Amino acid sequence: MLGLAVGDALGAQVEFAGAGVAGELVARGLEMADSPYWAAGQWTDDTALALELAESIGERGLLDPDDLARRYIRWATDDGRGIGRATRAALVGASGAADARRRASDFHGSTGMGASNGTVMRCAPIGLGASGLAEARAAAAEDARLTHAHPAAAPASAALCAALIALREGEDALAAARAEARAHPELLRPLELAAADDRDALAELAIGPAAGACWTTLSIALCALELGDYEMGVGWAISLGGDTDTNAAVAGTLLGYRHGPGAIPARWLEPLAQRDRLERAASRLATCSAAGAGP
Repeated sequence: MLGLAVGDALGAQVEFAGAGVAGELVARGLEMADSPYWAAGQWTDDTALALELAESIGERGLLDPDDLARRYIRWATDDGRGIGRATRAALVGASGAADARRRASDFHGSTGMGASNGTVMRCAPIGLGASGLAEARAAAAEDARLTHAHPAAAPASAALCAALIALREGEDALAAARAEARAHPELLRPLELAAADDRDALAELAIGPAAGACWTTLSIALCALELGDYEMGVGWAISLGGDTDTNAAVAGTLLGYRHGPGAIPARWLEPLAQRDRLERAASRLATCSAAGAGP
């Protein structure tokens, strides 16, 4: 959870910037700093929604769509800063889980959109709290349906959860994600780029028409996982430009889980907003996982 939030806050400084601007920021040395839209250490909707999900799982002991929808709708109504188009369409004005699902389906039907990374960015608590892959897969689908009706959204979330579970069990995270995505070519093709360490092709995805797609963020994050330590992997994800906060948030989730909080530079953790809340949520997820009462 700390890895997610730190990556999110760092990437927010250059969200949707080109690779030149983002790469220059990384080359100078990434620091938590004020930007035109966010204060130093402040995270975006990525972490806000992940926290709502984590706290719902931590309190309910499993994924409760009605409870989760209430939390998402409340956040979207009372705050909603940085909220994406698909998530806004589903949540703002919704009366509950069934209404949010209907709105998500209508948005996808009328626009063809809904394959954005809004589910991948928040779904890590499912993988962290689940006792196994089958539970995580089902919960990821329930969560995704609340905001994103595109057929790729739920499998993308499940693939990230599979990667986290693989890390927990000492297995290959990228192989687990590829196995989960094998029936979905739009997900599998970018993951094959990550498996081949084709960073040039991933860089093109990051700033091309697929910037912000669930498959782009998932593949960048899994490639970043293999590039070295937390700082190196998150820095690379940001340097590509595009949807930098979400790419770095998901990369930071994986890197943080593999290497632990001690691998996150103290200079990034110290100004991080609501660190205590993030740590409490993470502790409760760990309890869920250990008890076998995951989502």
